[in-house]
Amino acid sequence: MKNPIKQFAKFTDESDKVDPYHLVIVSHNDPHDPNKTGPLLMESAKKMKLKYDAVDFQGAYLSGEPGKRYLHTFPVDNQGQVPKPDAKDVNEYADPIPLDPDNSLIMMRGLHLPGVTGNQAWLDMAKTLEYEGYTLINSTDCHLNCSSKWYNQILFERHGLRTPKTVIVPHKEGARETFEKMEVDFPIILKTSNGSRGVGVVWIESLKSLEAIVQLLYRENEVIDIILQEYIKIKYDVRVIVAEGSIVGAMKRPVPKDDFRSNVAQGSEPISHYLELTDLERSESIKAARAVGGSVTGVDFMPSEDRELESPYFIEVNSTPGLVGIEEAEKTRTSVTQDILKKYFNRTKWTNHSDFPDKTYLGKTKYDVKNDQGQKIK
Repeated sequence: MKNPIKQFAKFTDESDKVDPYHLVIVSHNDPHDPNKTGPLLMESAKKMKLKYDAVDFQGAYLSGEPGKRYLHTFPVDNQGQVPKPDAKDVNEYADPIPLDPDNSLIMMRGLHLPGVTGNQAWLDMAKTLEYEGYTLINSTDCHLNCSSKWYNQILFERHGLRTPKTVIVPHKEGARETFEKMEVDFPIILKTSNGSRGVGVVWIESLKSLEAIVQLLYRENEVIDIILQEYIKIKYDVRVIVAEGSIVGAMKRPVPKDDFRSNVAQGSEPISHYLELTDLERSESIKAARAVGGSVTGVDFMPSEDRELESPYFIEVNSTPGLVGIEEAEKTRTSVTQDILKKYFNRTKWTNHSDFPDKTYLGKTKYDVKNDQGQKIK
């Protein structure tokens, strides 16, 4: 006889339910940051027989009223490309896309920091949809939390997550004083707070080099944010994809020869690491994703010497993680992209039931907030 407890658990597990939805992928293709994940999401949605639309932020706007919105965009081809507006040949908009807060799951990829790595109007559009009860992956709060490496560090410390020693340079002449506060030896790592894909990360071997580079960066951009970070020698780092509180994929990114960065964009060749994660690495990675209020995030960490007993060093959490590298690394085990999309067959994962930081829509709080002990906050 089959175990009745197991049978009951299977019956009550809503994760097995299939409740198709309308996937709307909103991203931006830039020559310096090509959108390769958008087409991958489209391909996965097609295999899963999901209705989907791909949209570029460029030229996009909303019409209609709350509860019955339409998204207007330029047509996007099957590679996620949108034609650039041309004064000689005015682009025509595609048919407007109807949106339904109860059925449209909107993946916003590329909001970032307005005026620096993103556009304010894009953020305003996302906030409007959030206010009206649409489920966005990720929330605007999560995008803003992750747009700054420095704020990532603040959140890590707030939630008791282990990180390399990190300080922010307060002004163009503050390099020496900031370095001394770290109480570490050279070499160190310099980062711009809003960089991505390994760009804006510099290896520093002396105080003279540090001061010169900081002054140069401030000359090019007087409002730039620069952080200094302790260098920890590693052979690899790890990217973990956390979706709705569980890990769906992980890859090891070896540091390429003659480099200190492990980004796939910088030439690292990743391999699957999902089965190699320790229990501690798993639990702390999920904690890091929750610290930024993430629904689907890429959590980056450097392993500790004793991986079973010592927490890893968390580097950052990415709110729009590229999925092409990890899809390839994990292909013999699973499709990470499809596993993410399957999560949302379960409607309790949508905004109405989220247990991430509080949101209020149209004057009504749609879900409860809990503290770290799982207790309801009134």
